[in-house]
Amino acid sequence: MERRELTFTVTRSYRDDVLRFRVPLWVAWTVGLTVALLVLAALLVTVTGASRLARLARLAQRNRQLEVEFAQVSSLRVRLQAVEEQSRKLAVMLGVDKSPPPVNWDSPPLDAQALPEWLKGKVWGAEPTPRLVPVESYAVSRSAQSGHPAVDLAAAQGAPVRACADGVVKQRGEDQQYGRFLLLEHGQGYESYYGHLQDWNVSEGDSVRVGHTVGWVGTTGRSTAPHLHFEIRKNGKRIDPGAVLKF
Repeated sequence: MERRELTFTVTRSYRDDVLRFRVPLWVAWTVGLTVALLVLAALLVTVTGASRLARLARLAQRNRQLEVEFAQVSSLRVRLQAVEEQSRKLAVMLGVDKSPPPVNWDSPPLDAQALPEWLKGKVWGAEPTPRLVPVESYAVSRSAQSGHPAVDLAAAQGAPVRACADGVVKQRGEDQQYGRFLLLEHGQGYESYYGHLQDWNVSEGDSVRVGHTVGWVGTTGRSTAPHLHFEIRKNGKRIDPGAVLKF
């Protein structure tokens, strides 16, 4: 059988001797393939390493940018704290609270479908004074008069009672006369009072938006039929709600 070999001849200058090497063809193929694989692996390692170095360079640059931005944020935070402290001191001097309490976003959502279009999309603080009659389908069973500075709104048991303006729940409790009640604090010295509630939907300290459901019409306290006892107060004094809202 014919042997398949590769012959390598090596000659040296100024000498007559010749060196010959015979290598089987399969050995040559094996060595050549091994060398090719090693070269390919080296190229892959080189390309991968270059890619990683480039990525590390980008990350290092981004890290430097983040450090600069973090330093700017820290500086802005210090300045903001200083401004807030000045605002607080100014509010104390003027006897007013310039910083509204945080909105309680965990409060149950209001029934937006039942609200007028002008109320949709309002942000907290946009309507600081009484603007909305707290119940929809109602009848005025008793108007404001001497000894009764409020409006009684007869409505179905369990009908939603809504905040008449943006504000904060100042008080929530139970009274022998008005049963379960809520007192909301608004802007410009206004407050609103809701009595005979079946139940509440908010807690003291909660921020509410105009139209936010704060409770439901009931008959708690001294009441013979479901209705809402609704008061508006200005600087601590009860005023006729009809002078502020149209019923």
